[in-house]
Amino acid sequence: MVFSKFVQNLRGPWMIHPEQAAVMLPVLKGVLEGYITEFDKPKSAVRISCSDFYTGGTVPSGMESKSIYVTYLEGTMLKYDYCGEPGTRRIADELLKADRDNDIVGHIIVADSGGGNADSVPDLADAIRQLEKPVVAYIDGMAASACIYAISYTDRIIAHQPTDMVGCIGTMIEISGYSKYHKSQDGYIRCRIYADASSEKNADYEAALEGNAQIIKEEMLNPLAEKFIADMKANRPGVQDSQLTGRTYFARDVTGSLIDSIGTFNDAVKTVLDLASEQTKTSTDMAKYKNLENIPSLKGQVYGEDGSTTLQECQLQDIEAALETGSAASGMNATVEELNSRISGLEGTIAERDARIAELEASLAAAIEKSDGDDVAPKKDPTSAEDDYKPAKTFDEAMDACRAFLSK
Repeated sequence: MVFSKFVQNLRGPWMIHPEQAAVMLPVLKGVLEGYITEFDKPKSAVRISCSDFYTGGTVPSGMESKSIYVTYLEGTMLKYDYCGEPGTRRIADELLKADRDNDIVGHIIVADSGGGNADSVPDLADAIRQLEKPVVAYIDGMAASACIYAISYTDRIIAHQPTDMVGCIGTMIEISGYSKYHKSQDGYIRCRIYADASSEKNADYEAALEGNAQIIKEEMLNPLAEKFIADMKANRPGVQDSQLTGRTYFARDVTGSLIDSIGTFNDAVKTVLDLASEQTKTSTDMAKYKNLENIPSLKGQVYGEDGSTTLQECQLQDIEAALETGSAASGMNATVEELNSRISGLEGTIAERDARIAELEASLAAAIEKSDGDDVAPKKDPTSAEDDYKPAKTFDEAMDACRAFLSK
C-alpha cells in the first residue's frame, strides 16, 4: 500500500452509509497508528463456465467454451488500492480487459458495500458504460450510496435477499479540527494565518468549523448530490423522487425502481446468458440491416468489433427504417436532379434550334430581296404554243399555216 495514495483515498466528500463509516473509522485509526498491519486477502475475480449453467445438456452453439467474468465490489469503496483491497480504478481496468476477451460473454459484479469516497465512482461508472458485453449487478448484502450509484449503470440489478439494504442516495462530508484560533487549557495556542490576497482560501472549511456549513453545502455537497440524483433518474427511470433523499430501504421495497428483481446467483448468470444470446442473435441478423451495413461509420458505432451490439431488435429496426426513409428521399432527390439536368439540356437544344431557324429565315429574306433587284428575262415555258408559229416567207406558207390552225 502506498501511503500517499491511502491518504488521497480519505479526502473530499463521501457517499457512504453511516454504518459503513462507523465500521471503517476504527480500522483506519488502527492502520494509521500502526497496530493493524495484516489484512485478509481480498476475493479475486473469477471466470465461470457458461456450460455449467445450462440444464438438460443443451448448450447454445458458440457458448460451449465461453465464460462469465465475475468481480467483487465489497467493503468501503475507494479510488486507489488500500489494505489489500482493490480500488475502483483497478476494478474498472480489469473489467475493461475482460470485456476485450473473446471467451467472455458477459459480466457479473457482486456488490456488498455501503459506499465510500465520492471520487471512487467515476472510474468504475465510466468502465461499466464502456462495456460492450452485458453486465449484471448482484447485491449480496448491501448496495448503498456510492455502490448503488456505480452499479446503476449496469444492464440489470438483482438482489440476493428481500432484506438486502439498498439506497442511502446522497453526499456528506465530515470535518474535524480546531478553529482558526484555539488555545488549550494548558495555554497551548494553535492558529492559522492567511495572506491578505488569500481571503477565500479554506473559507468553506473555516466557516464549517465555526458552525456555518452553508458554503460547503452550496459549493461542494449540493452539486455532487444533484448530479447523483440526476444520474440515478437517467439510469433507473422507475425510481421515485422520494427514494432519492438519502433513506435506505429493504430490497423488497424498491424492486422495480432501484433494483430489477430478487433472485439467486444462478438467476444473475441466466440473465447474463439471456442478454448475451440476444446480442448473438442480433449479430447473426446483421445482414437484415442493409442500409446500416452500407454506412461503415454508423455501423462502427452500433456494433462492436465482434459484431455484437447492446441495442435491442426494435431499436435496430427503427434505425434501419430511418435509414430506409433517408435512402428513399436521397433517391428521389437524385431523380429530381437528373430530371432537372435533362430539362436544362432540352432547353439548351430548343434555344439552339430557334437560333438556327432565325438564321435560316434571315438568309432566305436576304436572298429574296436580292432576286427582286436583278434584271432577269423570264424564261419561256417550253410547252408554250408560241413556239409552234414561225413567220411565213410566201403566200403558200401562210395558207398552209391557216389550214393547219383551222384543222386543230
